[in-house]
Amino acid sequence: MARLQNNSLGYGLKQALLAGATLAVLAWAQPARAESLLDIAPTPELAPGQAWATVAEMMMVYYDVPNTGPGEMQCSLAFFLTGAQNCYKAPEESEFSAVSRVVKGYSQFAHESFGEIPVAMRWEEAKTITPQDIVQEIKFERPVLVQIEPAPNEGETKAEKRAVLIVGFDGGPENLQLIINDPKVYQPTQNPYLEFGGRIRDNSGQYQIGYADFLSFLKWSATLYKIKPD
Repeated sequence: MARLQNNSLGYGLKQALLAGATLAVLAWAQPARAESLLDIAPTPELAPGQAWATVAEMMMVYYDVPNTGPGEMQCSLAFFLTGAQNCYKAPEESEFSAVSRVVKGYSQFAHESFGEIPVAMRWEEAKTITPQDIVQEIKFERPVLVQIEPAPNEGETKAEKRAVLIVGFDGGPENLQLIINDPKVYQPTQNPYLEFGGRIRDNSGQYQIGYADFLSFLKWSATLYKIKPD
């Protein structure tokens, strides 16, 4: 009788192990769909036309780059770009260009200003990157700076080359949803994210939108990625 019981237990154990292995294979075959989000809080622009400075500040704070001061960090970033004390970028420079120059040079300038060892940033440039690249960048805890050119709103004479930040994603490469920090304050009826199928995640300036819609309708046209301190 004892032998029969042992055989029965052995068979049950084998079945449990087989079921566990099957579940493991299924889990491996079906990529996780959980949301991934970096710790970069959305913040609205301080004034019209200052969204670029808010994006640049988000990135510098994320990478623990000090403010050279003495005032607001956004003014320090503008001073780094122009040498002027007015807290604005040069009007002829695009938002993406201004933020890119901050990413590429401000960290070294800031650390040297405090007599510290300079910390340079590494990066790569591209026109756009794939859903797989987005997933990898967020998994490696690196925000992605992108340029968009949405249609001009009422009162704007031409489309702007704007800078926004990809800070997370939801879904997988087949159905990727991007999570975007965009500080620009849009009129409710003139918000390009809502117009093209996206949604508001945070009223301070965070949106979620499909990868394909973002690429096509918001006209994603340039990228700075693999950003990390050297």
